[in-house]
Amino acid sequence: MNDGSVLNVADAALAGHDPDLALKISQAVLNRKPHDLQALYHEGAAYYATGRCEDAIAAYQLALSYDPSSSEAETGLGRCLLKRNAIEAENAFSAAIADDPTNAAAYNDLGIARDLRGDYAGATAPYEQALKLAPGTLATEVNLGLSLALSGDAEDALEYLGPLAIGTQASPRIREDYAVALLAAGRTAEAREALAVDIPPEKLDQAMTSFQAVLAPAAPPAGTAALEPVPSQASAVLTSPARGQPPVCQPPPTLAEASFIAPLHQAVLFY
Repeated sequence: MNDGSVLNVADAALAGHDPDLALKISQAVLNRKPHDLQALYHEGAAYYATGRCEDAIAAYQLALSYDPSSSEAETGLGRCLLKRNAIEAENAFSAAIADDPTNAAAYNDLGIARDLRGDYAGATAPYEQALKLAPGTLATEVNLGLSLALSGDAEDALEYLGPLAIGTQASPRIREDYAVALLAAGRTAEAREALAVDIPPEKLDQAMTSFQAVLAPAAPPAGTAALEPVPSQASAVLTSPARGQPPVCQPPPTLAEASFIAPLHQAVLFY
């Protein structure tokens, strides 16, 4: 079996949530060919999936030392940086796009980085470009819908999230983001109904309050209609626990640290 076929097995292992196997396979290739870029990409993705951020960053930086214009390595590096520094992550994704304007995953993750900085309006353009390059990508559609809601464009957000929330691929996360769009549109009762599908009655008020907090930065200026007060959240995102020492590598983080649950943007896997 040639190295390309071997790394296809690593792809399958990553997709099947077995990053330890993917790591063993990629490192076996690297033992024979230390400069193999594809093996380094797979090693970085496997480290990321097991929560070993520092090791993932080292793998991607090594790949960049061999190929400074590697869009795939820049995307992986940015993914690792999302939790700790959204500005550095945005720079990495911007570099990835400059080196490969067809990198849809980098556009999606650039949108995530901008959202994490609170630049919701600025996040919509990268998501839209990602969808032009990879039409129908569920994670990107959800991300775009949520950013539209947070930037004050509730009606367009509902056009994206409404069909997804009742479609065959609907999930609790999508219904949560749909609820945010409904709240942004002032449709509080419908938002509560959407959340009630997944959230137990005794925690529903707390969840609604958390979602109102998510929308607070996008509240309309004084003198315009505000949301009605409410009485008293990743292509798959891998969250395997970290090994002891290195910092934990989290999935692309929540837009707000709500006390119960908050919307979560989704990464598009690119390995």
